[in-house]
Amino acid sequence: MQAHEVPTHVQAEDKVLGWFTFPQVVGLIAVGALAYGFYRYAPLPWPEVRLGLAVISALAGVAGVVGRVGGRRLPQVAADLLQYRLGGRCYAGTPAELLRSEPAPESGTPGLTSQVRDKTRRRIRRLRALHRMRGRRKGREHRNGRRTPRLQRWLRNRRRPRDRGGGGHAAMRRTALIGAAVLLAMAAVAASPEPTPGPGTPYPQTSPERWRNEIDFDPIAPVPGRRLYVEALAVFEEKATVTLRAATGLDLAVQAFGGPEGGELRFWGAASLGAGETTVYTLPLTGDAPSFTFAWVDGSGQAGAVSLEGGQLPHPLPVAEGELCDVRVSQLRWSPGALTGALEADGCISSIEHPIDLVLVTGYVHVAGALSMKTRVTNVHGSVTLASGDASTTVQLNPPDGAAFRLPVPAGEAAHELSIEAVIEAGLQGSAPPLVGLEFVPEKEEEYLVPVEVLRPGASEVVSESVAVYHNDEVTYHDVSARLTIPPEVITVVPVVTITHPEHILATVTPRGSVYGSKEETLSAALTIGADSPYAPFTPPATPVPTPTPVQTPLSQGEAKGLFGALGWEWPW
Repeated sequence: MQAHEVPTHVQAEDKVLGWFTFPQVVGLIAVGALAYGFYRYAPLPWPEVRLGLAVISALAGVAGVVGRVGGRRLPQVAADLLQYRLGGRCYAGTPAELLRSEPAPESGTPGLTSQVRDKTRRRIRRLRALHRMRGRRKGREHRNGRRTPRLQRWLRNRRRPRDRGGGGHAAMRRTALIGAAVLLAMAAVAASPEPTPGPGTPYPQTSPERWRNEIDFDPIAPVPGRRLYVEALAVFEEKATVTLRAATGLDLAVQAFGGPEGGELRFWGAASLGAGETTVYTLPLTGDAPSFTFAWVDGSGQAGAVSLEGGQLPHPLPVAEGELCDVRVSQLRWSPGALTGALEADGCISSIEHPIDLVLVTGYVHVAGALSMKTRVTNVHGSVTLASGDASTTVQLNPPDGAAFRLPVPAGEAAHELSIEAVIEAGLQGSAPPLVGLEFVPEKEEEYLVPVEVLRPGASEVVSESVAVYHNDEVTYHDVSARLTIPPEVITVVPVVTITHPEHILATVTPRGSVYGSKEETLSAALTIGADSPYAPFTPPATPVPTPTPVQTPLSQGEAKGLFGALGWEWPW
C-alpha cells in the first residue's frame, strides 16, 4: 500500500496555461484584442503610429495583467498609490504601533475580493469540466474533417455574407466591447472594498485605522506601560540638558531638530540602558522651533518615542525689556516637584531724561511743575515675583548681580506655565536750574549818574590893533594883528538823572545744586516648560509560549482511506 502526504500549507493559484492562471489568460486575450483594434481600426493614416499605439497598449495591458509588486497585482498597487496620494495621510496612532520587529498574523476572515475570486474559480472549473465533456462528445460524433473553430469566425456576423469592406468594423466593435467589459470587470474586482479589511487592503478614510494604509503589515497589539521617562529638563540660551531614565532594558536613539523651519537634524545619538539606568544628553537649540525625539525599542520588540517640542521647550528664553534694565531668564530647569532657574538684569542705563518736580519761581509769582531734564541713574534695585499655578515666590534682584529662584510645582502635569513680574526702581540725580525770586515794589525813585560825552567845537579869530611908538619925540603908528585858534575836543559830562517808578518787580536769582528723584517700572514675561510623569518601573508581560512548528507526517492506511472517503476521492488503481 502506498502512503500519500496531503499538503495543507499550499495556497498557490491554479495554472491553466504555462505560468498563467485563467483570469490572466482572459486578461491577455482582452489586451491582445484591444492592441489589434488600435493597430487595425485606429483613425490614424500613419501605420507606424498605429503600430506604436498597439505595442504600448499591449505592453501596458500585459504589465497590468501579469505584473506583480511584492506579490500584489499592479492595479491594486496603482489603486493604493492613488489613494495614498489623494487621500488623507493622518497618523492617528502612537509611534509604538508603527515600529514592530515582526508583522502581525494575517486575519483568517476572507475579504470580498477573496470570496469573489474563489467563487469565480469554482465556477470556471465547473464550466471547464462541462466544456471538456461536451468537446469529447462532439469530437466523437462530428469528427468529419472540419477545420478547428477560430475566434474570428465566432465574432463575425453570420447573418451577412463575409465582406472584406464592411464586416471588419462590426467584428472590431464586438472585440472592443468584449475587451472593455473584461477590463471593467477586472478593475471592479480589484477595486471592490471589503467589509473586513485584511492585510494590504485599504481602510476607509473615516476609519480610525486609516493610518494602516501606509504600511505593509498590521502591527501587533502594543503592550501598555511607560518605558522611558524624562527625569529633568534644563534649558539655557543655546542648549538644553535632558536627563532620561529607562523603566526597562531598551535601545535608545536621540535626535535633535532645528534650523530655520525646525526640520534639520542637528544631533543624533544612541545608547543602551538597563532598567532604572539614567543618561544625560546636552542638545543644541537652534531656530525658532527646535524639537527633541527620544525613540526606544525594548527587549520584546515593542517600540515607541517621547518627544519635546513647541511649548515644552522655552526657546528662546523670555526677555522683559524696560527703560531702566532688561530682565531675562538665563536658565530654567524642571525636575520632579520643582522649577529652578536664574534671572539676570542686562542693559541697565546710566543716564536718562526724566521729568522731576521742581519750584522754578517764588515770591510775587509761583511757578512749579515737572521739568524734563537729563539725570544720572543710581542705585538700581528691584524684586521679581514668580508664580506657577497656586505656588509663588519673590526674589531680590540687584544689578549687575543675578538672582536664583526655586518654585515648587505639582507632579503629574504635562507642562508648567511660569509667569514673571519684575518691579525695578532707580534713583535719579540731576543739576537743577537756579531759583528765581520775585518781589513787588509799589513806588521808587532812583538817581542814576549817567556819563555823557559832549563834543566841544573849535573856534578861530583874528585880532588887530593900532600901536603908537614914541621914539625921540616922534610918534609912529603901527597896525598889529594875531589869529587866536581853539581846537575841537570831546569832553565827558556826568549829570545826575532822577527816575521815579510808580511800581516794579524786583527779581533775585539764587543758584541751586543737585536735585534727586526716582523712577519705577514694572516688567512682565511668561513661559511654558514641559514636564513628565513620576518614574515608575515597568513590568514586562510574560513571554507567550511559542506555537510549535508544524511537522508533516505520512498518513497511515486507515487515515488515508478515511480522508479519501470524506473528500470523495478514489484510488486510480
